[in-house]
Amino acid sequence: MTQLTVSVEDVSMLDQIRQAISMLRGVTSVTLKRQAKTGMDRAIDDIKNGRVYEADSVEDLIKQCKA
Repeated sequence: MTQLTVSVEDVSMLDQIRQAISMLRGVTSVTLKRQAKTGMDRAIDDIKNGRVYEADSVEDLIKQCKA
């Protein structure tokens, strides 16, 4: 058996892509394997979603963490 790997960036289309591939002649199974996000991917998501904080000093940072 031969395997084909397809990388999908837009997960909203995943079900439709999976269904389309399964309809192809000769395809016996379609398996979904999600890749875990790296720390860098999570950090970029934080920035894109505005989950960033600023502090004027270490004391200010500690004060914000306690609040």
